[in-house]
Amino acid sequence: MTPSLTESFRTISTKYLLAVYLIVPAILLFVLVDIFLLDNSFQPYFGVETLFHPVFLFFFLLPHIAASWFSFFDTEYISHYRKHMLIYLPLLLLATGILLYFDVRYGLLFFFLNDVWHGVRQKVGIGLILGAKPGLLNTLWTVFPFVSASLVYVFLVLPEVIPVLIFDQINEILLGSSVALFCVTVLLFRRYSGMLRWYVVGVSGLFIVSYFFVLANYAFFAFLVFRFVHDASAFAFYITHDHNRNRGEYKNWFYKFFSFVPLPVFILTPVLGFLFAYLVRSLSNGIVIGQAIVILFCMSHFYLESVMWKHGTPHRKQVAVE
Repeated sequence: MTPSLTESFRTISTKYLLAVYLIVPAILLFVLVDIFLLDNSFQPYFGVETLFHPVFLFFFLLPHIAASWFSFFDTEYISHYRKHMLIYLPLLLLATGILLYFDVRYGLLFFFLNDVWHGVRQKVGIGLILGAKPGLLNTLWTVFPFVSASLVYVFLVLPEVIPVLIFDQINEILLGSSVALFCVTVLLFRRYSGMLRWYVVGVSGLFIVSYFFVLANYAFFAFLVFRFVHDASAFAFYITHDHNRNRGEYKNWFYKFFSFVPLPVFILTPVLGFLFAYLVRSLSNGIVIGQAIVILFCMSHFYLESVMWKHGTPHRKQVAVE
């Protein structure tokens, strides 16, 4: 379907970016009800093993990563990002591949740390778009969640790589990081006003409540809220960008190829994101290097995301938040 010349420029709602954090109090309420009223009846079903359930794997991580690639099928974008795509990205993938080859544990550790950093930076980056100011407090607001989330992630999925000294003190480190994050949040709450101060509370609350989920043995929910907020926020940017870039006429070869599908771009983006994620997962299953393919696919996304939304890039020019 050819884009209509009357299609308007779409913006991302600040209220939407804040509303996605409502999953945190919703899940917290569920956990508290299970603990105090249902005698932990649901607790056995929400451990780390639930992360590998097919439904969770289908809806999270890969769909938004697949969708992030669609915008690069564009002559102007390829020209703008060519140094990143032809030099820096291959070097990162080569380093990741070498780590996976020589010791898969440290390859996975490198991947996990990049995944967490990527997720934290997205949240802080949106805060900057909403009006947060760079500086010491903003840096601490980035570092403390990264430390706590990284430790939880590695402790639950790959504990054997954690040094004994840190392993023995992990609860103290997590508690200290959470208390420090709370203090930083109070200072930021006093500094900012309006929607931005509640966005800060939402981001910080996500990490603090996630620590509680781990302590209460509902570890799955710590991952769920992190992934849900990240993916839902990311899709808002991809959908809005791809719609605005291709309104009036297709500038993107990928969407032009699918122009026979009777769906507007802002619907086609998530539909194709889930479809291509399913294909990546299906094609990589059952082969020896399947896990490495998925990791390299994700690492590509982590790197490109770190450059594509910077101020002044072609991507940023197509997106506004209000």
